[in-house]
Amino acid sequence: RGPAVQHRDYLSRSRRWGEMTEPLLASSVVGGDPVAPPLEPLAAEGEAAGAAVAPAPAAAEATADAPPAYSFKAFAMELGLGRFVAALEAADLLGNYVDTCESPLTLFAPSDEAFARLGALPDDLQVLRELLCVHITLGSLSHAELLNTRSITTISQQTHHVVLADDGQKVLQVGSASLERTDVQLPDGRGVLHVIDSVMCCIRLLQNCRYEQVWNKTVRPSPKVGLAGEWRKSQDELHAILIHCDTWQPRFQGLRGSVVPLGGGGSTGEKTHKSFQDGTVHFTELLILEKPPEMSKKKRKKPEDNLADGSMSQQPALDGNQSSNYRIMFSLYRRFEPADGAAP
Repeated sequence: RGPAVQHRDYLSRSRRWGEMTEPLLASSVVGGDPVAPPLEPLAAEGEAAGAAVAPAPAAAEATADAPPAYSFKAFAMELGLGRFVAALEAADLLGNYVDTCESPLTLFAPSDEAFARLGALPDDLQVLRELLCVHITLGSLSHAELLNTRSITTISQQTHHVVLADDGQKVLQVGSASLERTDVQLPDGRGVLHVIDSVMCCIRLLQNCRYEQVWNKTVRPSPKVGLAGEWRKSQDELHAILIHCDTWQPRFQGLRGSVVPLGGGGSTGEKTHKSFQDGTVHFTELLILEKPPEMSKKKRKKPEDNLADGSMSQQPALDGNQSSNYRIMFSLYRRFEPADGAAP
């Protein structure tokens, strides 16, 4: 089984777009309106409503000589990315975010062929916004910079893993998509665009579980996770992983019923998994299998007992100051198919 290609941790506190001060796994579902451009100042008191103020001659000349306003739509249409532009317009993210964001952006733009393969876009505006927001990150990240990082976080706080595919072609994979064209510079230092071969998969929490759960019992209510975008039916799985809140260490064996294949049908001849229907994964059999070591009843050593001479040890206590709080992270994993003639 290959590495996780992207994930989302849903038990962190909500954060607004653009705040990058907390740990990488922190995330929140995109909510509300996108970052709006600055508003124009209101007319001063005493001016007639609707009255036009004639600009000074110098200001008029400066306005005439000013370059045209930046338009990502015109730029992207020249690249043949009409469907990506149409999707941004439908989600109200073009004029209200991409064109007006003061920070440089990295845009992962699916090709028109990728949108055609996906079919109809989500009817729900919120789902469409979340889907497109997993294709946008703050800051300008070139192909070379992506090669030197292991993961990136989008403006919707979904994390994409970055790997170099070991298939002989050495294609860079970001999340569930591969880069087809790289380092297309946006005008005026507004960022960079990479063309990708598919619409990235968006992971959305539809039903969360309670904050308090019982060890060796089924998680209640059972989490529901919605998927939007594209995934590989014959290779992809959605995993639920237990993450310790203090150390951010995963406990891969801590849950049972935590893997749901997203395949079935087609050329594989497999049946669709009972927990995956209509783009929704329902973890009905998710059980906390392993008792966290932080809840062990063994007697803890006192700090003064660490050294025989009574001096304080410089090593921190293993579990003494750690909580027994965990969170669940949902990760999309991809099984790599063996080459012809190779052992699975």
